[in-house]
Amino acid sequence: MHSRWWGGLLTDVPADTITETGTRTYALSELMVRTPWQKTGTARRLHDALPAPRPEERATLLVVQDHPKVHALYQSWGWQTLGDLRPSILDAPLFHAMLLGLPQH
Repeated sequence: MHSRWWGGLLTDVPADTITETGTRTYALSELMVRTPWQKTGTARRLHDALPAPRPEERATLLVVQDHPKVHALYQSWGWQTLGDLRPSILDAPLFHAMLLGLPQH
């Protein structure tokens, strides 16, 4: 079954990549740290800790394409770009949809 999450995907990908079971994919949204903790490694520690206890096989997130530094940061943390995605919301920006395999417990 395909979820609404992938509904705005503009890149052709294999159907099994966007097939969801309801427990396959964890969505990470809005990882931010306050100014005093920026550039201290706090964001990376949060990033690594958040999915650690998750039972899903992978995580996904969206990065606005106007933020190439953020995209590059996630790539350096192991995320892979799946493709372009534009949500079906009026005036929504264009995103990079990204995936990261999660450790299986």
